[in-house]
Amino acid sequence: MRRRHLFLAALPLLQAACRGVGGGVADRRAPDDGGIGGTGRFAAAEHGSDDGGIGGTGVFGSVTGLGSLRVNGLLLETSPATAFETPGGAPVLPGDTVAAEAAPREGGGGAGRLLATRVAVFHPVTGPLERAADDGGGWSVLGTRLVLAPGVPVRDARGGAAAELRPGRTVAVSGLWRDEAVVATSLRVLDSGAPAAASLRGLLRAEGGGLVVGGTRVDARGVPAAGASVGRFVTVQGRPAGGGGLVAEGFEERPLAVFSGRVSALSVEGFVSPNRDAPGHHLSGFGLQLDPSSPAPARLGVRQVLLGRYRDLFRVEQGLPLPADDEARRRALEGAAAEAAIARWLSSLR
Repeated sequence: MRRRHLFLAALPLLQAACRGVGGGVADRRAPDDGGIGGTGRFAAAEHGSDDGGIGGTGVFGSVTGLGSLRVNGLLLETSPATAFETPGGAPVLPGDTVAAEAAPREGGGGAGRLLATRVAVFHPVTGPLERAADDGGGWSVLGTRLVLAPGVPVRDARGGAAAELRPGRTVAVSGLWRDEAVVATSLRVLDSGAPAAASLRGLLRAEGGGLVVGGTRVDARGVPAAGASVGRFVTVQGRPAGGGGLVAEGFEERPLAVFSGRVSALSVEGFVSPNRDAPGHHLSGFGLQLDPSSPAPARLGVRQVLLGRYRDLFRVEQGLPLPADDEARRRALEGAAAEAAIARWLSSLR
């Protein structure tokens, strides 16, 4: 399988109405027309006319099983042509969060079968572990708090068993944004001999006269103005700063971010949050705007798999609440109720 060794961005955002700030980062405003690709019109222009044509299926979530990949109750089959994008070529394992592009598998064999053309690992935050001052001895990375449930996999950079967590160790965190925290689904402890790495992937906000991603203060002084926009999903690379921040050395804001091609359907694991400065709701940490006319109601703060269609907004047709326990979550996603919901969603896409 081809493997590209990349640091990855993830789902891009609806542009937000954020005021500009200093530090060399632009506040580029555009029509409030949505979502994947920065704006729905941009994505359409990149991949064809804006006619609502059928694209692929975008899948974002945590891996629950192998033998192909189980994500969000879907079976993502792979082939020699599937492109894997993982840091250092490390294997994809249960607990890793991934973004995938897929198409229905021809020949039947199950309602949830898709053929993945591309699978990209998503790390919302990478950096040295710190004790969270306001969390009773919990952990944070670059000032962003980690929510760690018992049994979250902790592995070395290549996927093997890692030693215990301790302050100062650099970790790449797989997980889901929940407001300003990351609900961790797995951690990779990077090689102790490697230079300390630091990166963030999330919504760039203007707050208190500065820049913030998640719970991390970003020092962007000296970064070129063309590097990123407030209110967009960005990848920030740099070095750890004292007091739990990040000194930015570069911003990346790709038009299509994780999804390299047009997508017209989405299966997304995450949390829904209210918009800060406007009515409506978005996928926490990504800013992906939900269609207010969606059949499925917005359930704030509940971990769930959202199934629906995407054009300029994410029209959520079904929401599958997920248990907190890993094993219970896996069983729920493989159970009859989830299977029936997934089958209805896939059938609606034909």
